[in-house]
Amino acid sequence: MRIGQLRELARFLSIQIAYEDASGKKQNLSAESLTAAVKTRLPPGADPSEAWQERKRSLDERMVEPVTVVWGKRPLRVPLRLSRGSVDAGLEWTLQLEDGEVRSGRIAPGESAAEWSEEAFAGKTIQIAGAVPHGYHVLKLVTGDRSAETFVIAAPSRAPSLGRREWGVFLPLYAARTARNWGAGDLTDLQAFGAWVHELEGGVVATLPLLAGFDEEQSPYSPVSRLFWNEMYLDPTKLPEWRATDLHQNELLYLQNAQSVDYPRVIAEKRRVLEVMSRRFTMDDEFQRYARQGAYGYAHFRAAQEEKDSASYHLYVQYRMSQQMRETADGARKSGAGLYLDFPLGVNPAGFDAWKYARSFAKGVSVGAPPDLFFTKGQSWGFLPPDPDTIRAQKHDYFRACIRHHVSHAGILRIDHVMGLHRLFWIPEGAGAKNGFYVRYPEEELYAIVVLEATRHGCSVVGEDLGTVPEYVPRMMRKHGIGRMYVVQYEVNPEGPDALSEPAKESVASINTHDMPTFAGFWGGRDIDDRLELGLLDQDGASDERARREQIRESLTGLLKARGLLQEGGDQRAILEAILRSLAQSPAELVLVNLEDLWLETEPQNVPGVPDRSWKQKFRLSLEQLRKDAGIERVLRRVNEERKGVDGSQTQKKKRRDAARGDE
Repeated sequence: MRIGQLRELARFLSIQIAYEDASGKKQNLSAESLTAAVKTRLPPGADPSEAWQERKRSLDERMVEPVTVVWGKRPLRVPLRLSRGSVDAGLEWTLQLEDGEVRSGRIAPGESAAEWSEEAFAGKTIQIAGAVPHGYHVLKLVTGDRSAETFVIAAPSRAPSLGRREWGVFLPLYAARTARNWGAGDLTDLQAFGAWVHELEGGVVATLPLLAGFDEEQSPYSPVSRLFWNEMYLDPTKLPEWRATDLHQNELLYLQNAQSVDYPRVIAEKRRVLEVMSRRFTMDDEFQRYARQGAYGYAHFRAAQEEKDSASYHLYVQYRMSQQMRETADGARKSGAGLYLDFPLGVNPAGFDAWKYARSFAKGVSVGAPPDLFFTKGQSWGFLPPDPDTIRAQKHDYFRACIRHHVSHAGILRIDHVMGLHRLFWIPEGAGAKNGFYVRYPEEELYAIVVLEATRHGCSVVGEDLGTVPEYVPRMMRKHGIGRMYVVQYEVNPEGPDALSEPAKESVASINTHDMPTFAGFWGGRDIDDRLELGLLDQDGASDERARREQIRESLTGLLKARGLLQEGGDQRAILEAILRSLAQSPAELVLVNLEDLWLETEPQNVPGVPDRSWKQKFRLSLEQLRKDAGIERVLRRVNEERKGVDGSQTQKKKRRDAARGDE
């Protein structure tokens, strides 16, 4: 097969034949890599030359794209590909709206003649009369002996904004210590932390994914499903089936006193109790309605995986979790901006979603990231990528359901690795990340679903856009009201004219994320030691990193002093407070405080590639201790004062300039 045909076939299959790496260097796929990439997108044993011809013919004969997007109040305009005979026959259309209303019409031969081409399979865009309400609709087209249909997504132009400047805290829920929980945080704890933040006039408690997982899988980013919740976060004591005698007190004491989350024992004890409670439960009409909406299939999948007669247990815990999640979400909306939920990029390949929606996922590949300055060998995250052709043919049913499941509960939704709406890095089975390649996705359609569902449920959206991100990604985010992330550890630049740039208005600003070192760990260079130990840096690289870290410390403290936020001789706590105040003064819509930073924790919640040090660290302080800690309360009240004092980015910039000149 000629290289030109191979490249054209790759483009037909949404494969990106070149990309820019983390250092800004263009990486072109070799003929060998391109051939391997193409094979992952074809049926086993398919001949690339025949596939190229078939794909070309199929695209030529496609009358209309499987999905069409309409933004805002624009008219429905549909690009068509028509033959000469079809032009002569005219065209009839029927638009079935989501609410059941049906509209129809006809475009006569020769109508808008200037736009009709005489060439075979020529393009034309038709416009359907009348405003199209926001929602999901189906447009059917008939011309001559040909017919086709397209799934129409009519979405607002932009997702809802938060509408005010807020602040909140970051809480990995499993890490929460309280006097009442069972060795890992639960939804009652989430409500209690929310009440505490509300008392301090904050409005958000952000957390990690709360989705269903296998018992042995600790990572919240490898869920069994993005459609069901994790019953580990259920509070049994709030349910009508609860009896105090169900709990083993000795086990409770052990779990509460364990220094880290003992997942096997937490899950085993909670399941033992919940199984007893499930046998007391009497099904009613509300439960039956819930079960018919998809929970039956999930429950029977989990039972089959466990090789147990446990479907009734899984139905029960999912029903009760859905109720407690709704209660938690409603309470969070009444007292602040609502729940801040996290939407993970993928799912466990052995999980329910990968089974239920098997056709939606590509096989023989996994999602990851190419080599960069931090992960020099690249990364493989172990889950299957969606197939870009199939998801369109299926009207994005799985993605729509997943997004709806989250925004119906969240006031703010964080989309992990938002670049996944544009492209994903595929790694063939058995190959290293260096042999991976990017596959493009129908970004316009995916954004339209996110914006439509978020608008319907009054949910703001923020995208995790950290790392190596092409410029077209933030441009698309700004266009459709998707907030960005501003993280001090990424933004600080000791070589620039200003050590720290200003966060954008539509952003969530924080010092770090769950994938990064804590403030104290970063300030002291603990993460550099970790990277050296993991082989991600050699001694020379570590030395260079330590020198740069010293530059960062000097430039950042100098900036904070110039802004009047830090006095001479300030210790780590003073520097932390100054950075938080600086963020709080910024125009960013939301500022998040990592609670662990407040007591100068050095151990991160996640060390990528080191499971033994990830996702199980409990907070050093309990909620009860946090409530009594005058120093922590003082910092959070200062953050609140700065947030409430912000009256616009231009005023704030002038205030900062004046402070730097010593005018205040």
